[in-house]
Amino acid sequence: VAQASHTFKDPLERSADVRPARFVSACSSMWAVWDVTSRVGLRPVSWLGSVSSVYSDTVFSWNPSAHPAVQGLVALTIDDGLCRSGRDRAMIKEVQELLRKYDARATFMLCSDYVKGFEEEAASLLEDGHEFGNHCPRDREYASLKPEEFEESLLETSRGLEAIMGEGKRIRWFRAPQARYTAAMRQTVAKHGMRHALGDAYCDDWAVNDGKWVAATMLRQVRSGSILINHFPERGFREHIFQALEQILEGLQERGLRAVTLSTMAELAEGLPASRGDAAEAAG
Repeated sequence: VAQASHTFKDPLERSADVRPARFVSACSSMWAVWDVTSRVGLRPVSWLGSVSSVYSDTVFSWNPSAHPAVQGLVALTIDDGLCRSGRDRAMIKEVQELLRKYDARATFMLCSDYVKGFEEEAASLLEDGHEFGNHCPRDREYASLKPEEFEESLLETSRGLEAIMGEGKRIRWFRAPQARYTAAMRQTVAKHGMRHALGDAYCDDWAVNDGKWVAATMLRQVRSGSILINHFPERGFREHIFQALEQILEGLQERGLRAVTLSTMAELAEGLPASRGDAAEAAG
């Protein structure tokens, strides 16, 4: 979730067709930035690692030159699931079937408030070999909170997700909402045994309401070892991302790239202990 989107809130309580002019203007600016940078091979999100020491141990991607085991693989991550807008607008099953169709695995960076009422669906995703990451309780920024307030929010989400994961299973990944990350947050995340992951393939898919463009832009950015950042679609809210996901997965398949979880990539690249199911996934 790139820094460019910091000042814009998702229109949660607002129809997608009734947005203020400044929001539309901002989306146009985002479109221009991502379109231009992707066409010349740039990946702006990964620049954060160079401009601030806070992101010095954030994972943006794995370079196949240094980690040859990731050749042919990308990590697919999907933020803000599972659904904030009620069961009738949920697209969990559709996303799950789409991933099955392309034999893809994903790390779902979940907001615990949006998982409530969807625990069975969440468990089914785990059964398919996907994994969960911590994205805080709600889709908002947390960098402005006091350290103890952020810690409680972080643990609230981990407790909720780990209850679904089962005894002995721990959340391994965190993604700061809106990519707003502070030294205090970094310390707390490390204290609780998690790693911070962003990505190198991203284009504000939540804001640019054009699934075809989102897919094309991200496919220009992606390479072996990449981490893709997408957002969870819902009916009437970010619904275009479903089309984008389908076209991204199709494009990855055509290029001989397979989507796996962050943990699978880390285990292959760095030799870290694999969670249950990772070894089988890596073997294909």
